[in-house]
Amino acid sequence: MSLYNKKEWKEFRDNVIESDGFKCVRCGRKKGEVTLQVHHKIYLAGKLPWEYGAENCETLCKGCHAEEHGIIQPKIGWEYLGEDDLEDLVGTCENCGTSIRYVYHIGHKNWGFMEVGTLCCDNLTDTEIASNNREAKNRYRSRKARFIKSKRWKFENDQYSIKQSLFEISIKVKAENYYELTIHQLTSKTKYETLESAKEAAFETIESGSFFEYLDKHKIEYRKKKKK
Repeated sequence: MSLYNKKEWKEFRDNVIESDGFKCVRCGRKKGEVTLQVHHKIYLAGKLPWEYGAENCETLCKGCHAEEHGIIQPKIGWEYLGEDDLEDLVGTCENCGTSIRYVYHIGHKNWGFMEVGTLCCDNLTDTEIASNNREAKNRYRSRKARFIKSKRWKFENDQYSIKQSLFEISIKVKAENYYELTIHQLTSKTKYETLESAKEAAFETIESGSFFEYLDKHKIEYRKKKKK
């Protein structure tokens, strides 16, 4: 989802425009006469468009806003802010115009914010953040797919089982037509509608590291004890 389609931005934008009396602070033209936009007077590193104080923003019409930013887009000095996966090629890179699935949000102190694809993000930020993030996500999806389809899964007595990262995982087929997931003898309260969704949950739980944190917090042993 575009940054400028997010609820947080729309609420912030509307508040700024309202506080400026629904008119451009430069030319004085009002809502209905022109398209009003919110201009960030300063750029704060690492901040998303709505993470600013209202005093750092002002209402400008589209024309005054374009004049403020100038007509030449900077090629350097951009900063990576975050990203979204649109699940399909439904986005458009605001730098080169190509269709994109992965949207990278970047910002510049003299330009504002822009949504771009992987290559443009790397080029404009002079980093490999986007490429590395995408590569990591691709590896994660590949590992999950291999885990789900693994031949190590065994089925016996209405139960699928496998060992992964120190843990015994079992998925039991319940008479109520759902799947019950158990990891390290801890059974999830979630009722999974499909076998694949239960396998995905098992993989994600262990991969995220949150399961290790849970076990440590509740002092549940999972490390192999050393022989004396």
